[in-house]
Amino acid sequence: MNETLVRSLSGAVFGALVIGLVYYSLWTNALLWAFVSIMAVREFKMGSKRASLATVCGFAAFVALWMCMVIGLLWQHSGAYEPSVLLSLVFTIWAADTGAYFVGRPLGRHKLMPSVSPGKSWEGLIGGAACAAVVAYFLWGAALLWVGPLIAVLGTAGDLLESSWKRRNGLKDSGAIMPGHGGVMDRFDGFVLTVPVYFVLLSLLPFEFALKAILP
Repeated sequence: MNETLVRSLSGAVFGALVIGLVYYSLWTNALLWAFVSIMAVREFKMGSKRASLATVCGFAAFVALWMCMVIGLLWQHSGAYEPSVLLSLVFTIWAADTGAYFVGRPLGRHKLMPSVSPGKSWEGLIGGAACAAVVAYFLWGAALLWVGPLIAVLGTAGDLLESSWKRRNGLKDSGAIMPGHGGVMDRFDGFVLTVPVYFVLLSLLPFEFALKAILP
């Protein structure tokens, strides 16, 4: 089985699992992000060849805070459990990743940070931002269209942070939990910075969620 097919199949299973766990109940959502957080700390500890105990503990503390924020997103808007709040962010991040891939792969000529991530290009970032803007328009309306490109930029920054960590430690992937996709940190690096910023924006801006009318 070729690598593209493996990535596509495992990516589809991954996407369905994330959506299902977030949507099904507050407990499955909490278990999902607790698992992601525990695995991220495990991958960081195993992959950081020269990290001190203090560094690992500091990373674990950040991840714990991040986990509380991502779980709390679903109550941040109205005080009730609303899967549409988190799923809107998930879809926008995935849209940015997809746009960056399909634009950057054939058209990428100007490298974003070649010393950190040779595959990333300015063209890919623009394509990802444009795709995220379209999705944001349908999810939150024209007034909040700009949130899409912001999420694309933050997602790329999170990806570059993780790529820098892997390069310093001589790693290709953070782990091997998903065939063709690497580890948990590889799959969720785009959430590292987007979640805290989105958490703050929810308390400042009048978000309306189109998904809320679609989800039963």
